[in-house]
Amino acid sequence: MPATMYGVCQTCRKRVPATHEFRDGKVYLVKQCPECGTTEALVSNDEATWKRKRQIWNYEPDAATECRINCHECPHQHHPRMVFLDVTNRCNMNCPICINNTPAMGFVFNPPMAYFEKVLAGLAAMDPKPTVQLFGGEPTVRDDLFEIIDLCREHGLRVRIVTNGLKLADEAYCKRICDAKIPVLLGFDGNCPEIYDRLRKNPGAYYKKAKALENLGKFSTRKHTIMCCVARRINEQHMGELVEMVHERRRFIDALHLIPLTETWEEGEFETDVHTTIEDVERIIDEALPDETVEFVPAGLGHQFRHVLPFFGEARLTFGGVHPNCESMTILLSDGERFHAPSHYLRRPLADIAEEAVRRVQALEPRLARLDPARWWGRWRGRLAIVWALGGFVRRSLDLRKIFRGSPLLRIPRILGALAIGRRGKDVFRKHTRVHDAVRMIVLPFEEYDSIDGARLQNCTAGFAFEDPDTGEVRTIPVCSFSLYKNELQRKIADKYAAQPANV
Repeated sequence: MPATMYGVCQTCRKRVPATHEFRDGKVYLVKQCPECGTTEALVSNDEATWKRKRQIWNYEPDAATECRINCHECPHQHHPRMVFLDVTNRCNMNCPICINNTPAMGFVFNPPMAYFEKVLAGLAAMDPKPTVQLFGGEPTVRDDLFEIIDLCREHGLRVRIVTNGLKLADEAYCKRICDAKIPVLLGFDGNCPEIYDRLRKNPGAYYKKAKALENLGKFSTRKHTIMCCVARRINEQHMGELVEMVHERRRFIDALHLIPLTETWEEGEFETDVHTTIEDVERIIDEALPDETVEFVPAGLGHQFRHVLPFFGEARLTFGGVHPNCESMTILLSDGERFHAPSHYLRRPLADIAEEAVRRVQALEPRLARLDPARWWGRWRGRLAIVWALGGFVRRSLDLRKIFRGSPLLRIPRILGALAIGRRGKDVFRKHTRVHDAVRMIVLPFEEYDSIDGARLQNCTAGFAFEDPDTGEVRTIPVCSFSLYKNELQRKIADKYAAQPANV
């Protein structure tokens, strides 16, 4: 008997049974509330692609799921690999589309250092320790932001800043960020001023963001990430320009995160018919590179290679194991002049290659399970087994003439040999191929509550971290369900620490 999946009633917000329905090539999440009746939310405008992701994954939708979206009371600890930590709800933009809807919260959340000491100590006790992304509101409005960063590092936590970039338009402030070697996730919705007037209702924001990018290029010695909210009919026609801009700045940008615009605003506060799904974003990017076929695959597929990767060194699979209809990803490869999609170098569709690779790796797992990658002999035997099992398959999938510098017959053995002895893949491919640089492109859905379902939350690897104001326990809640709890939690936290004012 199929397991019951739960969603959130759009009227009363109770957790109720939910199912997916398919109509006119679209996917809907339909919820049956015993009190309010039937409500539904659009999940995807592309039924075929949505289903194909499940096929690649070999996903079983009828498998049991325990998640009933009662995250605050749930005893199951996800121990996410990446956590967002709200440091304030104040902001110097306050956009109407804000996924946190901070202007409507009605109170100030700006906890003191004692709060962060408590939360960061709790995160540091997790195994493995998650990467911390300082969030808000806008983190840079806090005068003590660098103290919070120092505290993260004292606890041995990787730390990054998610920022709209306005403060980084100040050269001195940006230089301080860069000197501290802090990775930045910079909100940048396109290389056109009008986008910010319409999408953010912040005339002139583009020029400060452009200045922030200029400053990062001037002072930074490490790589950063562009975060772009993608909206149908608003900035979709500017995505090609954005990709070109990232290519020009690939010396200090190595990732492009795309966030589908979701309806967090009240009726009448923003435009209608601009709701954007994951598959919409993928289509928009494909159309933005007209000479390429840009294919995305589920980001969680990395989990299928968890037994292979230890033989080649440590790999942090941030999204490994997440639901096939959550984050999706691809990679853009530069030949020194422009970006190419993987399809440029492939003889077969990327989805077909990914599906076969998963099957081959699964067949190899029993053999690898008998080997210890921590021991020299076990590591070598594992590498040779992996190269033997995947080498021919990989070669047949690639268009070698577009990849290698010189004869593939000479280059392939050198690459395989270098990888087998543990050389860095980036250095190996730069030496022997025409692939100079790579930029990761990930679609990150920050879903509104009416689109989430328990099956997707079950193995979520990204969450918001906080101190439970009632118990004092440090907890996390999956990103996409945090909006159900955020206001109540943060109001209680603000009240609890009201006697300890923050340095704002």
